Amino acid sequence: MPAGYMPGSATVTVTDKGRRHVRRIVDIYLRITDRLAGAAAALAMLLVAAMICTVLYEITARHVFNAPTIWAFDVGYMLNGSLFMLGAAYTLRQDAHVRIDFVLERLPRRLCDAMQAAFYLLVFAPVLGLATAFAIGRARRAFERGTLENASAWEPLVWPFLAALSLGMTLLVLQTVAEGLRHLLALTGTPAPARDR
Repeated sequence: MPAGYMPGSATVTVTDKGRRHVRRIVDIYLRITDRLAGAAAALAMLLVAAMICTVLYEITARHVFNAPTIWAFDVGYMLNGSLFMLGAAYTLRQDAHVRIDFVLERLPRRLCDAMQAAFYLLVFAPVLGLATAFAIGRARRAFERGTLENASAWEPLVWPFLAALSLGMTLLVLQTVAEGLRHLLALTGTPAPARDR
């Protein structure tokens, strides 16, 4: 046996090394997910500006020139839905979704973290993941078939809208997993890396 050998010390070293490696991977995942949510929120802000321009153009065309557009309704609801879903992951990252938390406020912090980790990772992420898979499939089929939206006379292609919804939902699933991991880290007593603001 080598000098200074202690039984079980190699196992502890491997375990510590593995634990540090997993922690590094989790930290990288959290940072990337936070940045993706921030980028999607920035895109959503641009869509707000586009929606405002669309509405102003329609109002001017309709009431000043008596020439309403056939596309403003479709563009408006597609932009609105897209910006809503693209901003959802960022809203979760900022802990700004509406929820009733009077029960959680009365619980010990560790129990609260355990409940939230379980909810995010075992309930919300899988259910949202299934809905996201369905949305991605629907967007893919709409692209392949050239599906048109028939809510108005304009009848635009619907796949760009469905793709934006699918992207927003995918980012929300990733952020849901990130929030669950943050609560798990809080349970272990090791704080998650600071969020990008």
